[in-house]
Amino acid sequence: MLWLKPTFAGVCLCLMAGFTTVARAETPAWHKVAYQVPAESSIAQLAHKHYDLFAFFLSNALHGEGKTTFLQVSEQVRNKIQWRDANGKNDYLQAFIRSYPFVKKADLQGMPDSILLIAYLESQWHGKKGKKSADYGYWQLTPEVLKEIQTLDYVSDAIKTTGINKLRSNASLSTQAAQVHLHRYHFYFADVAGFAESDAWLLTFTAYNWGSGNVKRLIADMESRGIALNFANFYHELYAQHLKQPSDRSLKAAVEYVPSLWNIAQLLKDAH
Repeated sequence: MLWLKPTFAGVCLCLMAGFTTVARAETPAWHKVAYQVPAESSIAQLAHKHYDLFAFFLSNALHGEGKTTFLQVSEQVRNKIQWRDANGKNDYLQAFIRSYPFVKKADLQGMPDSILLIAYLESQWHGKKGKKSADYGYWQLTPEVLKEIQTLDYVSDAIKTTGINKLRSNASLSTQAAQVHLHRYHFYFADVAGFAESDAWLLTFTAYNWGSGNVKRLIADMESRGIALNFANFYHELYAQHLKQPSDRSLKAAVEYVPSLWNIAQLLKDAH
């Protein structure tokens, strides 16, 4: 992978480059996983695709202490994700089933289906969940994030002109806005910072929860201490920070975020 230069923070401006500024010379390797499914998809095939894609990212990114720590946390959050009520229903599985009529037709803009796991985790696919003054809607986007997205010249007129609350509670528009948000994160980690493909996606998922600024600061700190820059080492350092500050709810959520997504992927596969 490419190593980050001392001017790490300065290249944040590249996030404004938009969806189509960089054309990849090679087809991402995860395509070989995602597109090995029959043309006529089913909910079971999508469930297995979620699992296969996430397993692909993790198998390529995790190693050493980072892998050990990740698997430990994944086991710790398993019960919270896998829990079923007295009727045998699970919130995340119900979210997957509820969203299927929409997502089976959704244009993911070249991103892996794994991004949909975020919406299952964030809102359990409820359009009016959360606080309108903070996280709200299908993707739990904040007003500040959406107001910034609405200023971008490459987003659709519908995103630019729709009210913040209506946008967040609309499945199609909120998904498009989330894709813009995720694409900018992934563009940074993959094309600016030069992380390997699987690392870039896992860092993107972490940044969606913890914020890109926090992720970049930890990476810059790792670089200053001569720690090799990859997701496994990042995750180990993130966990170490959490142990030093166990009462910090933001750090705890960041540590548990990708393991929770992985547990949802396993849940969906096992149920189908």
